[in-house]
Amino acid sequence: MAKQEKTTQKIHLRLAGKAYGLEIAPEKEEIYRMAEREVNASVSKWQKAFGENFSIQDCLAIAALQLCINNISIARQSEMSDEDTQALDALSQRLDKHLNRLK
Repeated sequence: MAKQEKTTQKIHLRLAGKAYGLEIAPEKEEIYRMAEREVNASVSKWQKAFGENFSIQDCLAIAALQLCINNISIARQSEMSDEDTQALDALSQRLDKHLNRLK
């Protein structure tokens, strides 16, 4: 049986003025392009805010920090607490009992 190879494609992203070549799965290109735009927008925002006081490397570091903070905040918002899980379990059990009585 022939071994099936994964299909990848080479793309070039430009981040803070520097080009990077990557090999990615074709179905992920849109995500990479969106991330490229978001990083560049964030770097541009910090360059405008700090002017020549910060290097491009400083702006990239602050942009990375801000994007990570946003990611962590979103992840925490989407996590369910133990109380939420217990309440959903109790509701599911009540629903199962009710449905079993209908049969």
